[in-house]
Parts: sequence; structure tokens; C-alpha cells
Amino acid sequence: MAYNTKYILNYCNRHGKGLRIELQLWDYVGEAFILVNEDQYLLDQDGAYLSTNIDGNYDPQRDKNAIVGGPNPFTLTYKNDIGEKGGAIRATNADMQFYEDILFNIDDLATSDETQIRAVFYMDDQIEWIGFVTPDFFNVKIEENPLITLTASDRIGILKDVEYSVASDITQNVRIIDIVSNILKQTGLSLDINIVCGMYCDQFELFSGDEEFESFEYNNPFYDSWVNEYRFVTNIETMETLNCYDILQAISNQFNCLVTQYKGAWWIINKYDLEQGKGIRFNYNSAGEYQSIERISFREEYFNLIDSGSERTIIPAGAKNTYVLDNGPEMIYPLNASLNSDTVLISDIRYWWGRFSSSSINTFDIPSEYNSNGSIKESYENEVKELLINEGVITTLANDSTNFTPVPSTIPGTSYILESNKFKVVTMDKRKSSFKLNVKGTGKPLTALMIGMFMEIEKSGEPGVKYHFSLVNEISSDGKSFSGNNVFVRVDNINSASNIPVYPFGFENKYNSLNIAVDQDWNIEMHIAAGQMQTYDISTANFFFRIYPNAAYKKNDYNQDLTEVHNILKSVSVTFLNDNQTPKGTVFQSRLTGQFTKPTDERNVMFGDYQTVGQNGFFYKYREDSLSIMYNHAGQMLRTWFTPYDSERNPLLIHSLRQLTYSYGRAHDELKIGFDMDRIDPFAHYAVRCFSDRYIQVNPEDDYLQEKNSRYITTTIGKYLNSKRFVFVEGKIDYLRSHFEGVLAQIRTNEVERQEFIYSYFEQGDIS
Repeated sequence: MAYNTKYILNYCNRHGKGLRIELQLWDYVGEAFILVNEDQYLLDQDGAYLSTNIDGNYDPQRDKNAIVGGPNPFTLTYKNDIGEKGGAIRATNADMQFYEDILFNIDDLATSDETQIRAVFYMDDQIEWIGFVTPDFFNVKIEENPLITLTASDRIGILKDVEYSVASDITQNVRIIDIVSNILKQTGLSLDINIVCGMYCDQFELFSGDEEFESFEYNNPFYDSWVNEYRFVTNIETMETLNCYDILQAISNQFNCLVTQYKGAWWIINKYDLEQGKGIRFNYNSAGEYQSIERISFREEYFNLIDSGSERTIIPAGAKNTYVLDNGPEMIYPLNASLNSDTVLISDIRYWWGRFSSSSINTFDIPSEYNSNGSIKESYENEVKELLINEGVITTLANDSTNFTPVPSTIPGTSYILESNKFKVVTMDKRKSSFKLNVKGTGKPLTALMIGMFMEIEKSGEPGVKYHFSLVNEISSDGKSFSGNNVFVRVDNINSASNIPVYPFGFENKYNSLNIAVDQDWNIEMHIAAGQMQTYDISTANFFFRIYPNAAYKKNDYNQDLTEVHNILKSVSVTFLNDNQTPKGTVFQSRLTGQFTKPTDERNVMFGDYQTVGQNGFFYKYREDSLSIMYNHAGQMLRTWFTPYDSERNPLLIHSLRQLTYSYGRAHDELKIGFDMDRIDPFAHYAVRCFSDRYIQVNPEDDYLQEKNSRYITTTIGKYLNSKRFVFVEGKIDYLRSHFEGVLAQIRTNEVERQEFIYSYFEQGDIS
């Protein structure tokens, strides 16, 4: 199935250049005819007429239908997301007019599918623009020879209503180009992606240079930067995510880029490269796969016949320019800490390895009361499945035993039923780590959930040799209780058939009834570091959990009837802590030297380099597992960036900040203007070649203004614009009349006196 052209309009612009509009329908194969049998219409089982075309195949010569264009056949509009040159997204939409006839009419176009009808516009037989006709915007007057007005768009705007779909595993990083490709596909347009962005990192993969390109020029930051898609997840349990538009805007901002469509392809262009007039274009297909590389220059266009009524506005210098990097949600470990599963089988719990021989299950039924033997008497239905551990190890004590803890603290090492994925011990300085362990469960009093929290670590000088430590609650000196002193102890063989020490989470007799189920929540805060005389390297450490059978003691006056144990484990999670407060993010900011007051809009971004120091402000370290960190192909953090115009090594966001500052560092002209031009290029530099026509100035009452000698006061807009260059911001292009009406902004690229800041923020009010 494919889009095939059903309606076509060929016409020329005022200069005689060929233009063409094709309205294409999905799966169109020609005019359909209702099937008959002996003068009886054939119906399907739903009562609809059966139809077919002549041969079931699309024939361009036979199945295209010529239509008649209206007074304004095709007008294309570029809309900037913030209405000025610093915008990140330029959405496009087209207004089209055609005369209705028997074949081409509003009924024939009726559809509820927003991607059923595709509009393709050609200039000189080259694709100029592609979009989808919006079903909500068919319009026709009820009159003789009516005019149909259609609106089509690139559907970038609908990305605001589309949640991002995470395609990778949380343990994997993906290229930024893959994220951009996935987002742009949500528009329904499968177009090539052209990227011009001269930002380079010393940590990128190295290539060999040649006569045409320096070695670093073969790198593209969208292709060579890797990030974690889970940065877009707002709720890890429900997998709710941010919308695609906000993500695309944030990615564009972090590289100081703009996104738009031109000549039937997506373009992502660094705005500083655009204002410099040159760059290196990388071409990728719609799937984000590399196709080609070439040097390009953005041409200069000249205009002179300016519409009367055009306006020139001086935009003041941006006194303060700000990039805000949000670190994103803090990771909670292990992955799938709530042990969620779509089935009852524990082997289907994602990110956990379950033993197939286990009788434990995932269930909605939560115990509320037990029988004295430990079986479940009553339960209630929960909203989500929880892990019901049906295995139990009951240790029978001698009846005269008095010196024992409420629940056991050891269990056979081979008896575990679930094991989590391993996760790295997060440190702030590669020497120590702090974390909070939280366990939630429901169970029978005087029984315990048995959970092994293990640390796997190497010694310095012994790469690849793993040592294991288990978290335990030390027993008090009287042997009858747990001291609450939580420590990691060395375990020689965690897979031993003999008992090994683990952590018992014992249920209290909260209601003075051993048969009433208890909901309990345990919190343990730990601070760990290698001892002075030890050679363990904490930077190599990983944590993981093992879930063991429930455990309990039994004797004549203690759980005397107990024969089975069934407890619920709701979650087991680790949250790593900072020495101080963990900041929400980092602010990168520049302030002009001098008396300036107007700030530019804040740019919010989701990814950046792992920052460890501040500049001219208070800085607090944040977690090294932050989802905002960018990596190279080998998993190494990106750190030092440079551009063709700034060789000083700095974080990416400092370079983006500087480019923004240079663009807004001095007052610049903004023109609301109209003029004629054969072809409008949204990436060109625009300039006035000569003076425009002079106009006599008038006052608000339309009286001519005169000098003292009675000479009329005249003006020409050209005198303000000669020697200045402008970039396209937004506007409307009438292709029939070769006319542009919109906004241009003056190019500014020079350095300015400024002070730069890097500091942490904990809430929005901390951003000065």
C-alpha cells in the first residue's frame, strides 16, 4: 500500500516557473465502481456496496484527475514556536484553494483519518513541501461554482498530544538521532533528516580525516551522542512519558538548533552555523541511518521592492541568557522495584530472574487474615499484582530454647526464588556511597521476608575477581533481638547449600493477634566506604537482590501450629543519597556587562554533560547515574566540547549559551516586511541591495509632514537596512505571486562583554 495521486493541479507563478499540487490518497488505485450481478448491487456482510477499480492497480496516466485552482492555489506558512529568531521549531502549514466540480468535491474528500490525504507541492518539478490535509478544515461555500479551501500541515503541532514511546531497555542508551527520528515519524511523514550542527566533542569516536574533511568533522552530535530514553519517563511504574513536542524542542535547544521542513525533508540546523552562512550537512534517512555528508553554504538573497506598511523594530540586547538543565527523575533500584508483572508467573517479572520451580505467584489477592497454621484464611483484592511468596523455611527449636531472635537471620544460599538485575553502586567521589533501602510487605506476625542485598566488588590490582558482601542486621549481645546495627559482611560463597546471612524483615505482632495480617514498611539508611586498611575498589561495586523463602521459628509456645508461611513482598528499592541535598538541576547563564535589563527566554533542556564544578555560583554535586548525562558509543561520559568558532574546551551547554548570547548580545533589527522574490529560501541570508522607494511621512491624522522650508519630509526603509543581513524567522509564502510576507531578524554573531555562571538549583526560585 502507498500514497498515489488522485488529484493534480499544474500551474505557473508570475515568472512562468512551473508549480504543481498533488493530492494523494492512501491505498488509492483508481476510480472505484460498484459491482453488480444481474442488475443487483453486490453487498458485503455489513451491507456496504462491494466496489473495485478496473484492474486493481494504480495507473498514473489513467487515475490522475486534473482539477482547477482558485485565486490562491497554494500558500505556505512557517510558524516559529516563540516568534523570534531564537526559536527551536518552525512548524509549517499550507492553505490551498480549488474549484469544486462533479469529480472533485468536499464529499469525495470527506475522511476522519488525519493522514488519509497527503498534499505534495512541487516547484520546478522538485518537491518543495509535503503535509497532510486536515479533515477538520474542509471549507466550501454553498454557491454556483464553489471554491473549496483545504488546510494541510506537517503535523508537528500534534506532537504536543503524543506521549513519547520508549523503545529501549532502561539499561541501554540510544543515539539522539534515533529519538528525533522516532518523534518525527509520529507526524506520519517519513522524510529524510538533514542535520547541520558544528558542535564537536573530544570523547566522540575518532575517524580519519581526508582532503575534504578534518577528522572531527565526520562526527555529528545527534548521531554520536547517546542518552537514556527513560529520561522522558515521568512515572516509572505506569511508564507515562513526556510529550514528543517538548522533547524535540528541548533537544533542539541543547544544540542551539531549529527544526523545520523544507524541500520534502526535515532540517535540523544550528542557528549559529546558519548565521555564519555555512556548515556540514549530514543526511540520514527517516530511520536515522546515515546516508551522506557534504559542505553547504546558505546563499544570500537580495530584495528591494518592499511593501508599504512594513515595520522595523529594534529588539534590545539580551541582558541575561539562561539554559536550565533538569537532571530528571532520580533512578530507583533495582529495576522494577515493585516486581510488576502482567502474568501470575514470577518468571515474567521484568528485570528479575525467577526460578521456574517456584510455587510463588503474582496475585491481586492480598492476605488480611491467616489460620493458625499459616494458611491464608481471608484476603482482599488489590489494584495491582503483588508477589506472594509461598515457600517457607520453618526452623523448629527445642522447647526449652530461650535464646533466639524473633525470626531467623540465615537461610540456605541456594534456596532463593528471585534475583534482580545488578546495578552500579552510585558514588559522589568514587570513594563512598550513601543510600536508603525501603522494603514494603504484608505478612503473618513473627514470620519474615528473607532478602539478600549483596554487594559484588573487586579489589584493586585484582581485576575480574569478584568478592561478595551481604547486608545483615547484627544480633544483640543477649542473642534475643536484632541490634539495628546494619553492616555488610563478607560471604565466601553466596551459592552455598548451607545457611548464609541475609536480612530478615520480620512482621511485628502489631494487633496482638498472630492471625491478623500486618502491612509493614522498613527503611534502612546506610553509608559505606572502603576501610583504610582495605583494598576494595568501590568504583567497581554492584548491588543486587535475592528473594528467599519466608522464614520463621517454631516451638511449643511460639508459632506452635505453624506449618506454612505465605507473605507478600510489595517492593524492595534502593535510593542513592547525596552528602548534601541533591539539586534538581544546573543553570548555565550569561549576563552582559553594562546596563541592560531585558532577558531572553529560558531554554529548558533534558541532556548535558556530567557537571562536577560550578562557576561564579554555588554548585552541589548530583548523582553520577543521572538520566540527563550524555555518553559516547562506548559508554564514556561526554565532557569537553568545541566548535569551529570556539576552540576552548567547555561543556556543551556553555557553547550553546555563548552562541545564544552572541546572537542576542547587541540590539538587533526585526523586520515585519513584505516583498517579491522568485523563490523564498527559509535558510538564506536576506539583504537590501538598493534603496527602496521614498515615501512622504504623515502624522496619525494623515497630514503630510513638512520641514521649516515647507519641503515634505520623506523616508526610505532601505537606509536602515543597507549593509545588514537578516535571517528568516517566520512568514507566509504565496507561490503564485512569488511574494513573501513575514518576519526577518538581523544577524548578530560577534562576541560581547559578559560574565558566565554555572550553579545548582533546587527549585525554580533559585534561578536568578
